Amino acid sequence: MSNFQMSLAYMLTHSFTLYPDRYKCPENMMIVRTERPILGAYFLISGLILILFYTPCFIVMVRSKCQVPAFQVMLILSVFDILSLSVNSVITGVLDLMGASFCHYPLFIFCAGAIGKGSWMGGCVACILLAVDRCVEVNSKFRLGFLFRKKVFRVVFCLMVLYWIYSWAFTKPLLFTSEYSSWFFDPKIGKEAYFYHSIDHTINNLVVSMATTSLYIYLCYHLIYKIGYSSSMLLYRSKQQIIMQAVILCTFHAIAAYIYVYMQFFHSPPWLIIIGQLAWQWSNGCFCVSYLTLNQAIRNAVVRMIVPKSIRERLDLHIGIDEHLMNPRQQERGTIAINTVSTLVKVDTIM
Repeated sequence: MSNFQMSLAYMLTHSFTLYPDRYKCPENMMIVRTERPILGAYFLISGLILILFYTPCFIVMVRSKCQVPAFQVMLILSVFDILSLSVNSVITGVLDLMGASFCHYPLFIFCAGAIGKGSWMGGCVACILLAVDRCVEVNSKFRLGFLFRKKVFRVVFCLMVLYWIYSWAFTKPLLFTSEYSSWFFDPKIGKEAYFYHSIDHTINNLVVSMATTSLYIYLCYHLIYKIGYSSSMLLYRSKQQIIMQAVILCTFHAIAAYIYVYMQFFHSPPWLIIIGQLAWQWSNGCFCVSYLTLNQAIRNAVVRMIVPKSIRERLDLHIGIDEHLMNPRQQERGTIAINTVSTLVKVDTIM
C-alpha cells in the first residue's frame, strides 16, 4: 500500500474521496460518540490563548523584515506552530466537546490531521536548525555552521519547505479519536493497525529527538564549562535563559516524539496518550511563552504594537529609545533608562 493512496494528495485528486479500502467507516461507528467535556474545554481554551499570544509575536517578526537566517527559521517555525496549535488544541478541543471521531467527519478530520502532521514534521526541521544556530553562536568553529551561509541556507530553507509539503500532502495523516482525545494514524475502524503505520513519521521523530537533545546538551556544556562564569550580568542572564529554553524545548519535543512513536506500534494506556497530546501542544506553545517572557526585543515590540501610546505614557511605560528621549520625567532626572527594541543581543533573540 503506497503512502499516496492514503494521503491528502490522493483525496484532492479523486474528487475529495478517501481511499475506500482503508478509510470507509462502518455504519455503527457513525452513531457512537464519546464526549470529553473537561479535556475538550482545556484544549480549546488553552489553544485559543496560545494562538492569541503567538499572533502578535508573529506579526512583529514579519514587520521586522530581518534577513538573518536564524530569524527566517523562527518566522517559518511560527507558521508551523500556529498551524499545529490549531489542530492539536483548538480542533482537538472542539471534537472532544462534540464527542466526534474520524467516522463522524472523515474529510474534515483527514485534512486537519494532514495539516497537523505536516506542521509537526516541518517544525521539527526548523527546531534542529535553530539548535544548530545556537551552537554556532557559542562556538564559531561549530562544523554545521556552513548551513547558515547565504547560498547554502537558501537551499536548506527550500528543502525544509519541500519536506513540509511532502509531509502534509503525500503521507498518511493523523486521525482523531475522541475515545482517547488524541490523534492516531489508525482510524480505529476495525482494520489491522499495521496498514496505517507511518515509517516517515517514526524516522522523523527519532531523528529530531536525538538531534535536538544532542545539540542542546552540547550547547549547555559549552556555556557552562567552556565560557564559564562571567561578571557581566547581561551575559549571565542570557546563559540562564538559553539553558532554560533548551531544557524546556527538548523536554516537550522528546516526550511528544517518543510517545507518538510508541502509540503507533504498541498499546498505550490512556494517561500516556494524554501526556503525549499535552506534550505535542506545548512543544508548539512554549515558543510564544518564551518570546513574551524571555525575549525582551519581541516582548517590547509586542507591547508597543498592542498598547496605545497614550496608555503607555499614562503608565510611564516607555518602550524604545525615542519614547525615553521624549519622556520629561527622564529628562528631569538627567538619566535615560533605555529599554529599546532596536538594541538586540543576538544570544537572547533566538527562540
